[in-house]
Amino acid sequence: MNKGILGLLALLALPVEAEEQEVYLLATVQLGGSNLAQSIFLHEPQITTLEDCQEAVRVGQRDRDWQRYHHIFMRDRFQGFTGHLDYRCVFSAQRFSGWNDRARYNQPYLISIDEQANLQVERMSSQAQCATRLKGLAQAQRAISRCSVGNQNLL
Repeated sequence: MNKGILGLLALLALPVEAEEQEVYLLATVQLGGSNLAQSIFLHEPQITTLEDCQEAVRVGQRDRDWQRYHHIFMRDRFQGFTGHLDYRCVFSAQRFSGWNDRARYNQPYLISIDEQANLQVERMSSQAQCATRLKGLAQAQRAISRCSVGNQNLL
């Protein structure tokens, strides 16, 4: 058989459309000295590159006014504790429901971000199950993963 025809057949065997990646801002607050964390997944349709996301984070932090990725970190809820806030711009083929600051953070997730900033989120039944699952991962995977609770649904 002709090599050109084999190449064409191989291309036809590929999925027609790969999952479309979108840029998200993953904002996580970790309670100091613990493994307790809360995360939100923010998406702005007009932000399509990691560089644009990182610039929006830089401007938001500098001006203390988030024109993009609007959210509020309620420091008063952490009185007596330290909270470490971490922002990561990531790619995700997964989708999340909109963030509501009043909804309860009662959905545990195992969150992983690889070296190319690809986000992978898996819903867990409890924080304990997430911690057990995290502990059982290979060292390399455990290094890029964390457990966190959110208030958004994985769609």
